[in-house]
Amino acid sequence: MFDPLVLDAAPESLWLDFQSERRLPPRLPRVVDCWRRSRNLGAPYEGPKPEEVLVRGPDLALRRGRVDEVLASGQGVLERVAAAAEQCDFQLLLSDMDGVIVWSAGGGEFAATAKRVRLMAGASWSEEARGTNAIGTALAEDRPVFVSGSAHFARAYHELVCYAAPVHDVNGEVVAVLDATSTLARADAAVGVGVVSAAQALEELLRMRAYANAGATVTRALAHSLERMRCPVAVIEPPGRVARFNAPAREIFGETTRVSLERLLGVDFATLARHAQTGVPLDVESPISGRSHRLRLEPIESGGRLLALLTFLEDVPVVRGATSRSTGSRSTAPRAADAPPFAEIFAQDERTRASLRWAARIARSDIPVMLLAETGAGKELMARGLHRASERRDGPFVAVNCGSVAASLLESELFGYGPGAFTGASERGRDGYFHAASGGTLFLDEVAEMPVAMQAMLLRVLETGIYHRVGETQPRRADIRLLCATCRDLPEMVATKTFREDLYYRLKGATVTLPPLRERQDVLALAGHLLVELAAPRGILPTPTLSEEVAAFFASYAWPGNVRELKSTLEVALVLAEGAATIELDHLPPDLPVTRAEPDDDPGADSGAEPTLADAQRQAVRRVLAEVAGNVSLAAKRLGVARSTLYRMMRRYGLR
Repeated sequence: MFDPLVLDAAPESLWLDFQSERRLPPRLPRVVDCWRRSRNLGAPYEGPKPEEVLVRGPDLALRRGRVDEVLASGQGVLERVAAAAEQCDFQLLLSDMDGVIVWSAGGGEFAATAKRVRLMAGASWSEEARGTNAIGTALAEDRPVFVSGSAHFARAYHELVCYAAPVHDVNGEVVAVLDATSTLARADAAVGVGVVSAAQALEELLRMRAYANAGATVTRALAHSLERMRCPVAVIEPPGRVARFNAPAREIFGETTRVSLERLLGVDFATLARHAQTGVPLDVESPISGRSHRLRLEPIESGGRLLALLTFLEDVPVVRGATSRSTGSRSTAPRAADAPPFAEIFAQDERTRASLRWAARIARSDIPVMLLAETGAGKELMARGLHRASERRDGPFVAVNCGSVAASLLESELFGYGPGAFTGASERGRDGYFHAASGGTLFLDEVAEMPVAMQAMLLRVLETGIYHRVGETQPRRADIRLLCATCRDLPEMVATKTFREDLYYRLKGATVTLPPLRERQDVLALAGHLLVELAAPRGILPTPTLSEEVAAFFASYAWPGNVRELKSTLEVALVLAEGAATIELDHLPPDLPVTRAEPDDDPGADSGAEPTLADAQRQAVRRVLAEVAGNVSLAAKRLGVARSTLYRMMRRYGLR
């Protein structure tokens, strides 16, 4: 992940005061901590002596052998980066895990200086040998490091700038450091970004090589099992890299895997590895999804080395305010007294507002509600709103994804099981989702994925209010309000006998439909609302606005992933914008089908050609103006642009 430690040039007076051990001011830059570490290691502040001995001969060959895998796998990457470094007068270097340089290339006009300061094969650039520098400090910090001028510990390197990033193997261990160094006058953060990107590319190549060496078994397991499984699955690699999601997992966590394991599941890799060895499932709560998940872990190994963990995620009850599922106790769910029940759902679109009004009318009853919407359109937010608007608002809200629970386990997960009901069952038994939701609301998401046999059991419970834990004959009463959701065509499934007709009509007490984002009229207003929500926690103020081109694209794009896709798009854009005041097309994820065209494209161009961005912009402006009967102020608000911007767009396209 791109998170470099940037050590900018320090005032010369600060460096002198530190080396002379004079009293320092109370507020110090981060580099002083690095200097202190270098001093404790015994690094010379003037730099190594001229008679410094380089690693040569067999010893250097041995060290180069330690990074042979990097050199062999990444030859193409290194050659391309070296060529770019040559043009910028940067020396490209690769060190081993001890900071000893084993390979170098490039240099340009800096090559002679590089040799003079020992930026060459055989020289040690650990912090112990040279103090704070990009290679040694990257090893000490295990992260990319950019060091400029007098941020270096040794005076001999105060005219240098260096950018370095560690390279990790498939187990997450540092095996090398990639570095680019030149004179301070050549400082360019873009070079640093290139080094970090190249290091990440080398890591990917090492992973690919490891998987290739693992053989066809691993390849088939990943290629076939992941996408065929109905439950969410993630591939997690040491030391906690989320390598891949399957489709159900992407629905929960979004399209990107560039998140830390701790942020994804709230747990470290060592804990997952221990549970994988014992075969014991692990219950976690995800900071991203807000759900509880039961993890079942299968290790992928090659030659005794752990390559990754196949992580199967099953839903467990999310009981707001409950103390423990095993005790069956619960407390009331905390809620803001003044917050409207559906406050989490932004809606300036009339169809969406109509759905919310209808939902509010039926919320106070106990009739079942079926939510129909495409994936990512906000089904669970609507379900939570229905719960908060109901008479059961102070009871628990339990969300269950039926597609994420193995068919063989769904009965015991929903109803619980008695002591010793099956091999591996708890001696005390365990209550299920129905018990956890008692007095509150049970939300069954993806109910169409429920096996037919389980559908019959659910129907019986809904009709009688009675259920039994697996392995017991004692009846229990279900005091719940049931909500369900699906993005499947249930009438078609009823017609094909894959979903029970009687259960369908039992669940379909009332239906709430959420329109897909492509049919909503408030896409840009929603984008603006989400930008505020996403920017504020990141400290990005003021909130960026959308450029005319981005606004036009958003208004015309089909959004197959609906609100979830829009939100993830904006998250990526905020990162790529790097604090810019306006989100531009170049800040959007590269996989979006953006057609970059000149704004003065001919309006009369061949209609058979694929529409350009200008066409989409023109159509969006024309459509919104027609909807508001020419009211420019209202149209500008709908489009999320200033009135002056809208006037320019109208003049450009001859709409005035």
